[in-house]
Amino acid sequence: MSYLFGKVRERFAFLPSVCDMAKKGDCTEIAFKTERAYCPYVRKYAEENIADVLAIGYKYDFFEKRLALPLLSPLKKRVLLTALVAADYREDRAHIVKRIRGFERYCLDGLFHFRLRDLVKRWEEIVDYIPLEMGEGSMDGFIEFLAEDGEGKIFLKDGKVYDEEYRPLTRSLLTGVASPIGEILLGGAERVYCFGEVDGDTASFLRKYYGEKAIFC
Repeated sequence: MSYLFGKVRERFAFLPSVCDMAKKGDCTEIAFKTERAYCPYVRKYAEENIADVLAIGYKYDFFEKRLALPLLSPLKKRVLLTALVAADYREDRAHIVKRIRGFERYCLDGLFHFRLRDLVKRWEEIVDYIPLEMGEGSMDGFIEFLAEDGEGKIFLKDGKVYDEEYRPLTRSLLTGVASPIGEILLGGAERVYCFGEVDGDTASFLRKYYGEKAIFC
């Protein structure tokens, strides 16, 4: 909810509007109010970011609770789970946007449990396909496939990741931990251009899985 609140408030800060976030019992509620003429634009942008929360945050949590993967270190497991989320991210997001379009109010848990049952069923099939004893070899092959199947380019500068239009990418926050590796996976790019200092884990990840498609400037 903090992610949604920040995204919508920042995007429409120039409008005559009020954006509030409040706790009500076990729930957190965001309310965005603006002039009627602007509402379709605010709603569309909010829906796109709600779709990100569900397609990334909820999906990552879904996999994390169901995949023990004892042969992988915590870092390797996080990378694999993020890669599993990233593999169908565009398709999942497009599906979710269609299913939630045009509501006056959005209950995220309700959308997840009732309107997205078909999508959750596909996620369950992925869980059933992943063996408990999955190790680094299988994980490496999967991530290499994702890297080969990427499109476009992203930029990494001083630990921050940007898309082709130089907009900062922060979707890895939805997995619980912001990281350049998470942004690179979720970005789904074919090439990664690196400027400035690159931390050791990210540099190793890029050299291992992207090879010559990771350009260090």
